This record gives sequence, structure tokens and C-alpha cells, in this order.
Amino acid sequence: MLTWRTRGDCPEPAGLVAAGAAMRAVLHALRQRDAEVLHGLSLAATHDLLVLLGPAERLPWADGVRYCAPAAGVPGLWLPTRREPASPAELLHLALQRRAGHSALLLWDEPAMVLGLDQALPVQPGVLDWLERACA
Repeated sequence: MLTWRTRGDCPEPAGLVAAGAAMRAVLHALRQRDAEVLHGLSLAATHDLLVLLGPAERLPWADGVRYCAPAAGVPGLWLPTRREPASPAELLHLALQRRAGHSALLLWDEPAMVLGLDQALPVQPGVLDWLERACA
């Protein structure tokens, strides 16, 4: 079992994580944006969770979203901005890479999960259509 602790420093967000109503709100907010603003954003999703990656100033705000960023010194391991595992990030990343087969991974605390990010898709209308149908 992984032990989590509150971070002493909160890095600038480089992504957001949304579930439920927040996930639908983020998808709606993305629909309202110009293609130019969407350029450089990418996303990965499960049936219950959306991860949107990109510069902090381009991430939409929605009630209930939480933010993530790469671990300091371990760019392939993404963590919540306000919490971190008590174990060394480098060792966790290596172990998770071996198990999951992804070079970039989101390690999330609640709900506890690991999600591969190295195949995140660019935010485009067709991807948003598919996600909206899947979340309906």
C-alpha cells in the first residue's frame, strides 16, 4: 500500500484531473474554446476520469477538478500538485514503468490509480465528440 503525504511545495499545474460532473464541465469548457487555445493540450481518459495536459494558463477551471504536474526530477511521473507519495519518486517511476509498460504515468491518490499518459491524444473536435458520447 502506498502512503501519501501533503506536499511542502505545490508545483505549477501542468494538467488537471476530473471525474463525474467535473469531467463533463471540462469537456463543455473545451468545446467553448477556439482551436488556437486548444493547440498544445492533450488528454487521456478512462470511463470515469479525464486527464487534460497542457500549460496552466490554458487549463479550464471547473468545480471539483484537481491538478497534477510531473514529479520534481522525474518528468515521466505525474502526481497530484498537493500530495505526493512518501516513497522516492524515481523508484516508484521505475517500478510502475515495468508493471504498466508506459514511459509517462499519472499516479493518482483518490481514486487510487495509475494511468498511462504517453499515448495522450491531442484535443480535437472528434476526440471531444467521442468523450462526450462515452460520458453521457
